[in-house]
Amino acid sequence: MEKTFFGILLKLFCSFEVYFCKLLKMHTRLKKWMESEELKSSQLADNIGVNRATISHILSGRNKPSIDFFEKLLRVYARLNSNWLITGIGYMSTEKEVKEVKFSRKIGKVVVFYDDNSFDEVNS
Repeated sequence: MEKTFFGILLKLFCSFEVYFCKLLKMHTRLKKWMESEELKSSQLADNIGVNRATISHILSGRNKPSIDFFEKLLRVYARLNSNWLITGIGYMSTEKEVKEVKFSRKIGKVVVFYDDNSFDEVNS
């Protein structure tokens, strides 16, 4: 039963993350990725060989990145999922990382509601 509970919880979390990222604009996803990599815009520009102003304009939403920019970015940062960056679909990284979450309280049950107004209860 525990596998089912955590499996459902993980699916719910991943679904929320994917849905949330689809709502963000591409330049916001780029910022989110840079934060996760602890990269400053000047470091990114230097690492991929573009002008610092190019990064600044992309991050502000003023300009959209070119194919050349994507090519340089993805050559240097191969783990960055291009599909996620462009469309918001999928995961930030091409390497799926499972993070262990520790709870201080025990969860009694989870109720999952479906589009057809049905639901499932999972008791731990």
